[in-house]
Amino acid sequence: MRRAFVLPLAALLAVGLTACGSTMAGTSHPAEVDIRKLDTGSYPTEPPNAHDDDYLPDFTSMPHVAAMRLSDYVLPAYEIDPNLKFGQRPFEISRGLPPGELGNEDDMKPIAERNKLLFGFRATGFDQKTSIVPSSWPIKSAQHATVISTMVMQFPDAERATAAAAEFYDADLSANREHNQPVALPKYNTAHAHWRPGTPFLRTTLAHGPYVVAFLVSTSEPDLNALTALAEKSYDAQLPVLDQLKPLTDEELFQLPWDPDHLLSRTLNPIQVEIPAIGSQALYDLRGIIQYADDLSVAKQRFSAMNADRFAVSNGTIVARTPDSAAAKKIVAERLTPAPAARDADAPPNVPDSTCVENKRDRDDFETKRFTCVVAYRQYAGFVTGDQLLDVQQRAAAQYAIFANSR
Repeated sequence: MRRAFVLPLAALLAVGLTACGSTMAGTSHPAEVDIRKLDTGSYPTEPPNAHDDDYLPDFTSMPHVAAMRLSDYVLPAYEIDPNLKFGQRPFEISRGLPPGELGNEDDMKPIAERNKLLFGFRATGFDQKTSIVPSSWPIKSAQHATVISTMVMQFPDAERATAAAAEFYDADLSANREHNQPVALPKYNTAHAHWRPGTPFLRTTLAHGPYVVAFLVSTSEPDLNALTALAEKSYDAQLPVLDQLKPLTDEELFQLPWDPDHLLSRTLNPIQVEIPAIGSQALYDLRGIIQYADDLSVAKQRFSAMNADRFAVSNGTIVARTPDSAAAKKIVAERLTPAPAARDADAPPNVPDSTCVENKRDRDDFETKRFTCVVAYRQYAGFVTGDQLLDVQQRAAAQYAIFANSR
């Protein structure tokens, strides 16, 4: 399942999300260092808005921004069942539906378009490392795994959401009518659900205001009572969280603020592309950022320990905003890096409040970068990665310079 983590963010959110207990911070200075003397290589040292107005996404990017906003209110499976701690790469539902999750994509796409799907987000978790193989009816690579895949989609209004939920179900059941049977969810009598006797999967859709909340759930055995209970448990957990998020009108969707606190502009962007994109140029709260980890339980523990209220992701760099400089320095001192550490590495020369580690990597792990450095500045902590120590040290120095040069 590791091969699924192809986004730049995955380099910082490696399997275990654990770190060594030792500390090796850089040298602190009582006053600002001369950032012109830092070795930043060829990396930018100023934020992209240093000499120009703030970047404003065009209207084609706004569904991506809305999906990021929604991701903070879509529960990782771990929050529904603590045993489901293994994550799968999230999927943004704005340019298409996740293959096989709702049913045959060719059947589902016209329904989404007809009912004017605005945007959505999918999160998936398992109790063991496995994957779901898209087919006429889902198959697990690990036969006895438990799975919850959550899809939340917003439509313009409750009427179209109600129509879409029913039509998704009707199309999927029709495609599987020879083998599948409708299922009632006693606690949610407006939900649509069906399963295939003898298999451990159940699909369900439910209109909830202008949202459609869909689950693909799987239990360790083909037990309808267990599947029904898992689907109801998932709705029990997800719906109250979704109720905390104000739905967007068509007009509000295209007027969403982008980086109002300049958190993303403070984040090292090596390729200097500013277009919003889930996983590569994005803003998240705690729930949103941990969805990209392999181990959701440890990710929640470590990112919670950072005491940050907002995270920016910019093409492989993460910046965490904490309450104050003491909290940011604590991240460095306690080495709360997102990637697992194998041993100490040299901190970037002359960069205050910084530290570096060599990451722990499996033999077949080609995605996790070799080194991670973290640097603190005021209430911000920045995480950078690289395969060469000099390169990642230069990235860390550049991140410090961007912090210092930001308004």
